Amino acid sequence: MLAKNQDLNTMDILVSITIIAAIIIAFSIASLWLLTKNIYLDAYYTLETFFEAPNAASSFNLAELVMGYDIYNFAAVLGIVIMDNIGRLLIISFIIAAVLDMIAYANIERLMNIIRAKRLKGHVIICGYNPVSEKLIERLRAQRKKIKFIVLDSDENNVAELHRRHIIVLNGSCTSERDLKLASVEYAKSMVMTSQDDISNLIGAIEAKKVNKNIKVIARVSKEEIRTKMYRVGVDMCVLPEYLAGITIGETIEKRVKVLK
Repeated sequence: MLAKNQDLNTMDILVSITIIAAIIIAFSIASLWLLTKNIYLDAYYTLETFFEAPNAASSFNLAELVMGYDIYNFAAVLGIVIMDNIGRLLIISFIIAAVLDMIAYANIERLMNIIRAKRLKGHVIICGYNPVSEKLIERLRAQRKKIKFIVLDSDENNVAELHRRHIIVLNGSCTSERDLKLASVEYAKSMVMTSQDDISNLIGAIEAKKVNKNIKVIARVSKEEIRTKMYRVGVDMCVLPEYLAGITIGETIEKRVKVLK
């Protein structure tokens, strides 16, 4: 969402610049026409001046028409020419700034993460960012022997948040072989799928095993009957967070009851 908003802001700027340029050109042509009454020559000369493609013939013809007028009309024409040049310089500056801003925001961030991802080996690929994967990230970062990992997520807000925290992240899906390869799945040691979407996790496991047969895949499942299918496609471990939570709650209650006895 953040990247889309940035693109929209840049496009709004470019549209505004185009409108302003059209207004300046129209104003210049209309102003010259009031003096020369030659709309073709006025338009030709204005467009040449604005886009910095001077033509000696059109300049001479315009000068011939204006020279017959008094000094005030000549000054008016000179002012229009100066305004065209200043307007052109300002618009070019805005366009360059807008394009550079768009390029810097859209590409450099993603490019740097792709470069970091390509250098990873023996790492963990975490597919999907949510409360479950957040706990996993905290655990990996707390290890004395730092375990390298990368997060693959399709939500732009999550990608922006993880980037802000200096975590290697790519905007992509575990169901895409291309995105998995960007995350260096062929060199990864393991992959953890934390999405609540069992189908996405299943497809992701198939795609990962297709590229790297030795990768260890741990998948979150929300339904007991999905586990069999997961193991058939090569998933090494299936985890049911709700089931584990139930066991933890049960053990906690049991301990408290024993203490109260």
